[in-house]
Formats: sequence, structure tokens, C-alpha cells
Amino acid sequence: MISNPMKILPELLAPVGNFETFMAAIDAGADAVYLGLKKFSARARAENFTLPDLELMTLYAHKRGIRLYVALNTLIRNDELNEIYRTLNELSRIGVDAIIVQDLGLVNILRRDFPELSVHLSTQLAIHNAAGANRLAAQGCKRVVLGRELSLAEIETVAQKSSIELELFVYGALCVSVAGLCQFSSFFGGQSANRGRCSQPCRRPYRHAGEEGNFFSPADFNALDFLPELVRSGITSCKIEGRMKGSQYVSVVVGVFRRALDEIKNSGELAPASRKALAEELKEAYARPTTAGNLSGRYSTTIIEPQRAATIGVVVGKVRRVSREGREKKSWRILLRSNRELASGDRLKIIFQGKDGRDNSFTLKDGFRIEKKRAGKGGGMIVSLPVPFACQVGDLLVKVGSRDQYGRRGGAWFRRQIEEAVRDQLKEKELIAKSKPQRERRYQAAKCLLPAAGAGDKISQDGKKSSSWLIKLADFSVAQPFLQRRGWRVALDLNGKLMASVAGRERDLFRRYPEIEWSLPALQYPGRGAPLVEIIKRLTKVGFRRFHLNGLGQLDLFSDSCGGLADFQLATGPFLHAANQSAVDFYAAQGFSLVHLTPELDESTINSLKTGAGIALGVTVFSFIPLLLTRVPLPQKRRNENFISRRREEITVIKRDGLSTLVDLVPFSLMDHLERLRNPAISLKIVDLTWAPNASVARRFINFRRLRLDDLEVSTYNFCESWY
Repeated sequence: MISNPMKILPELLAPVGNFETFMAAIDAGADAVYLGLKKFSARARAENFTLPDLELMTLYAHKRGIRLYVALNTLIRNDELNEIYRTLNELSRIGVDAIIVQDLGLVNILRRDFPELSVHLSTQLAIHNAAGANRLAAQGCKRVVLGRELSLAEIETVAQKSSIELELFVYGALCVSVAGLCQFSSFFGGQSANRGRCSQPCRRPYRHAGEEGNFFSPADFNALDFLPELVRSGITSCKIEGRMKGSQYVSVVVGVFRRALDEIKNSGELAPASRKALAEELKEAYARPTTAGNLSGRYSTTIIEPQRAATIGVVVGKVRRVSREGREKKSWRILLRSNRELASGDRLKIIFQGKDGRDNSFTLKDGFRIEKKRAGKGGGMIVSLPVPFACQVGDLLVKVGSRDQYGRRGGAWFRRQIEEAVRDQLKEKELIAKSKPQRERRYQAAKCLLPAAGAGDKISQDGKKSSSWLIKLADFSVAQPFLQRRGWRVALDLNGKLMASVAGRERDLFRRYPEIEWSLPALQYPGRGAPLVEIIKRLTKVGFRRFHLNGLGQLDLFSDSCGGLADFQLATGPFLHAANQSAVDFYAAQGFSLVHLTPELDESTINSLKTGAGIALGVTVFSFIPLLLTRVPLPQKRRNENFISRRREEITVIKRDGLSTLVDLVPFSLMDHLERLRNPAISLKIVDLTWAPNASVARRFINFRRLRLDDLEVSTYNFCESWY
């Protein structure tokens, strides 16, 4: 008997990185797939697809009743805007179902010039509350992918208060960082996660408290146990991570969640026996150990296991005998007992005792054999196989992948099958294109209209506008010397400690320092924003008008005042990314008067940007870069002891308001390169000490005429290189 059946079931959305995984996803029961092109994809290292590939796949998917979404979910450089337009023209012609977007400049372009293309907002935008979701819904966006750090209760709150489709990850690899707020890979080597090239420094080993471990490497995410509650919350899509995974992974995970969703549809629940069986089947996906993340409202203490970072896979057996073979005895052969079938092409690895097997993977080739099949209790087989390196009795052999039917046939075979299946539709589209040529839309660069000199701007003797200086600080006591000196604009970070120190003193502060600027935090999780809302009300009531925002939803805190947004001087903060002209235009249209450019940018990009009337640009010239922000409890044994990489990079952890921020001890500085900031639109140079590890650096800037930094080791980040 069916009880409480679900009327509306969320879409099951599968990752696709090549033609094998495309077919595996469809055959396993996906309702929709998402994939990337050769450029502008947050998984740039995946195989990805050309536009002709995409056209074939879109026709085939639609023929099978499957939706297809294209991920253009990176930040876009200013010099790439023309190429983005060419790509969007093709995506419009092909007729994909949606574009997944991180860059708000791309949102601006899509809604203005390509309204026929649906916009889905990537998890890289770090949308984590209803205010942010609704603000982007008002811009015409259709769907938002919520952050993976939210609890079930927080997800339900967002669903109840938002007017936009919600998509959630239900399985796959986790980032320790809040997505979109990570500069770890970019700062250490110029491989930007926001450009799809993350080198995963969080997965590397570090030394801390006398031990080496993978202190920032989380387990994989698995929401299977919470799936009925997530379905009831009203989400639109259940998303599986894994565009760089193989067809075995995609087939297994999509198949498991397809059956789970179908059971929930029929009965309203997922029976304990089903959960157990499906969880066991998920082991064949060969993932890391899994966690439900923060869905329960509290992270498991085992979400990060410092001594284990690599994929564990499925145990085949324990090594019972090791022998040398070959003429020169340079090869090894192992003997073990196993209940698992092995086949040529399987990916295996040896886990040495006390290790995680990170560097011990190999592909099984011919030369393995079954020595004996065992009957009776335990059963199984005695298996003999060659391995390419030395190992010992007691080591584990694990299976981390296999060549299934999709892998054996290969991508070229599947592409030919797809091409044959859609040949007629392709010819029909070509005929239509010839009879009705598509209008090609082009990017039109904005005219350079420099803003009028505003408060704090200085006019030099030759009549040119020079830029002001602003210092951002997280502690009121550190800020006081700067408030008492001319030449500095001061912005204070509204963290919990600072809010407590100014509470009740707002009127006196405005009387003494009416030009103070206030910087809002990057993250306001549902149910935790009341103190910030209250302090903003009190600050604005006494007369403060300059604020730096780090989320679009924060505009709501000012739009309801008697004068509306026009009554304030609002700036974007560094967590509201701005990397191209269209993004600057987007923020101007939202009511901002200053755009704080993304600190990742290179010299060429910074100098290429322009402004319009009423808006200016700010550039960070000195900062301790927040490498990442995380809600995950880090396994830090000694709070004040740093983490040191094998490359001698030293990282400190600053804990503030329920978040941990990783900060490199080498500051970013352009102080010796200021003459290279040739863009006349830059009206503000920013010294951002929000994440300075101590107050000593701030004291260096009090007397600007005697400023000396030559004894500090500094980094120019991406400024002197190309930002990739």
C-alpha cells in the first residue's frame, strides 16, 4: 500500500565529462545532465566538449527527453567578453536548456542580450540565504545552486522564503572552502579555482603540531540518508558532482539516486533496508569515505581525517604473499584471497600499512590469474597478480575504478552512435539555419566616463584626479590611530567582536568620526543575521552612510530606508567578484558607487576596465589574502600553531564568528608597483588588513610618509603574471 506519495519529484542532475559518461548518465536514469566546453568551465581539466559535440549531444538528449545544461561557471576576463558573446550565440542556436553561471557580468549579458537562455547560478556564487537568492531572481535568473555547507534546517528556510528554483548537491567531492570564496590555488601558483584550474592545495600534506597530515582534505559528500527530507523541502534539482569522474562512477551514483528518488516518490520515504542496500552499492563508485556534511546541523568530527586524503575504493583483499619475478627480479607478484572479480583495465592501488595509497595506483593488465576457487565458509578465490612496485605482506589491495561497458567501447564509438541517431534532426536544423539566419549579438564596450571627484578625492596640480587611500581593519582599537589622522579613509569589518565594541556608542562615533565606512561579512547564514541587521539599523539611524557589501542580498538592508539605496554610498567588497566590464556595469545598475576589484586580477585586466558616471574602481594594494573561508571544523591540535607545507608556505587559521579563515603569512603587496596602476578610473587604493594575523603590520601604515615594507617578504599574487 502506497502512503504519502510525492506529487513533485526533484530532477536528478548528472555530471558529464566525456561521451562515455554522457551515455552512462542517460542510461542510468538522469533527468538532466550538465557539462562544460573547452573554455569557461569550472572543471577546465575535465575532457569537456567542442560546440559541434555539444550540438549532437543536445539533439540526442532532447530526443530522449533529457535536459542539458552548459557550465560557463568561471570568472570572465575583460579580454574574453567578445569570445563569450560568440559562445553564447552558438549556445542559443543549439538550444541548450540553461547556462550555469558564476560571473555576475555574464548574468548581466545573458539577461540583457540573450533572454531566451535560462540562467542557473553556480554554487561558486556562494548563495546561502533567501535574500541573495531573491535578489538574483529579480534579475531574471531561474535557479540557484545552494552552498554545500548549509544544514537541512537552513535549506528549508531558504526554500520557504525564496522565489527561485533551488538546486542541491547530493553526492560527490567536497571543497573544504565555501565555494567561490577560495583563493588557495590561485595564490599558490596562479591556478585559479575561479577560473576552473584548481590545483587542490587543500589535498596536500602539511605539518602541524609536530605531525604531517592532510588537515584540509574533507571526505566526499553523500546526502542519501537525508534525501526524503530534502525532497520534502521543495528543492527542484538533486545534483551529483563528478565531471572529472569515469563512467563507472556516473553509472553507479546516478543509478542509486534514481532508485532512491523513485522509492520516495512512491512511498514518501526511503525504507531502512533500501538505504542500507543503496549505501552498499555506492561503494562501487570508488569514492573517498563519505559524510553528510552539515545537513544534520553539525559537522562530523571525521569529515577531515588527516591521515587519509586519497580515494579509498573497495577492498579486494589483504596481501598474503609477495614474490619477485622476471629475469632480473625487478618485478613483483602478490597473492591474496578475494571475493571480488577482477578484470583487465581495472584501476587498483596498494595501501601500505599506515598510509593512504595516494601514489600507489596502477592499471591491471594481462598476467593476473585465479590460482584456486575456495568452497565452503568464506568462499572466494586465491588470486595472483603482478604489481609495478614493492609491497609487503599485510598491505591492502583496493579497487578504485574499472573499465565498464562504456569505457570499453570508448568515446569515439558513442559519438558515432549519437551522430547516427540525430542525423535527421541535424539536417533539419541546417536547413532552418539557411532559410532563417540567426542574428549574431555582439559585445558593445561601455564608453569611458570617469566619475566626478567625490568626497576624499584629490586633484593634483596638473588637474588630474588622484586616488584616495582606504584602510580596512577588523579591530576598533587598532583603527583609532587612523581615525585621528588625515589622509586615510577607514573601513571597519562588522565581525561579532567589533559589533559588541561599538554597540550603544553609535551616536558618539558618528559625532566624532562621521566618515567611518563599515564592511559587512561575506556570509550570513539563515537564522544568524539578526545581530548584523540590528547594528546596521542603528548605524544608519545615527547617520552613517558608507558601507561595503559582500553579498547582493545585503542590499535589502539599505533599500527599505527612507531615502532608499540612493541615500547611501555603497561599495562592493572583495567577496563580490568583479573581473570584467560587464560586472562593473552590473554593480552600477544595482546602486553601488564603488567596485572593489577582485584581488586575483592581473595588471592588464585592471588597467583595461572603465567606469561610468557615478561609479568608481577600488584596487587592493596591500592585504593578507584570505585563502579560503570554511564552516568545516579543522583538526587543529594547537590553536595558535600554524600549518607549513612541504614548500615552506606558512598558513595561519583565524577563527571568527563560527568560520575559520586560512591566511598566508606572506602579504600581497603592490606598494612597489603603484606606477603600473595606470587606469585613471581607479579612485581608491585599499590596504586591507581585515585578516592581518596581528596588529604590528597596521602600525607600519600609521605614518604613511615613513612607510617601510622592505623588510617584509611579500607577494604580487597574479598582478605581474597572467591570470589564468
